Amino acid sequence: MTHPHKTTAARKKQIINAARRLIIKHGSEHITVREIARAVGISEGAIYRHFKSKKDILSLLADHIGDNLVGDITRASTDGHSPLEVLDDVLRSHLSAIEKRRGTSFQVIAEIISLGDKKLNKKMSEIINKYIDCLVALLSRGVESGEVRQDINVEAAATLLFSMIQGLVNLWALSNYSFEPEKKYEPLWYTFREAVTKH
Repeated sequence: MTHPHKTTAARKKQIINAARRLIIKHGSEHITVREIARAVGISEGAIYRHFKSKKDILSLLADHIGDNLVGDITRASTDGHSPLEVLDDVLRSHLSAIEKRRGTSFQVIAEIISLGDKKLNKKMSEIINKYIDCLVALLSRGVESGEVRQDINVEAAATLLFSMIQGLVNLWALSNYSFEPEKKYEPLWYTFREAVTKH
């Protein structure tokens, strides 16, 4: 069986997309390089021409997660919207993407943690901290505009938001995806907003 030649970038993207689909279907802990190669329709050796190991594949997946999480915030429209409205829109967008991909991003994070690789852990930690920093920036704008209380610790509030979304996705996955995350998100967001806004 012959396969048309692909550029390195195109082949890497194909491999990453196959890994993501397999994670959605089977969970990250069951994915092997052999299964990824079979899904792409190439040999294991061809995978190793682009990636040294499954860790390298997870590392690139982590980059994609970071690009999506941070990119959604930096691309969010602020025209005519308050910082908290932008924040709400961003979180809803993330939940919608997570629901479509069956929580792939959080499964990748869980797999990285379970591997116990210090380099990968450090990379994922930096990506999450960068995301939290973006949330801090939005909340800080809320403080400046008078929408968010000045006595709120914005770093703690941003970490709470990340934990809220991660916890919600964990519950959703553990329930075998039996509920709509966005519906459970509504009262969580209301409680958070009431706690941080001026009344």
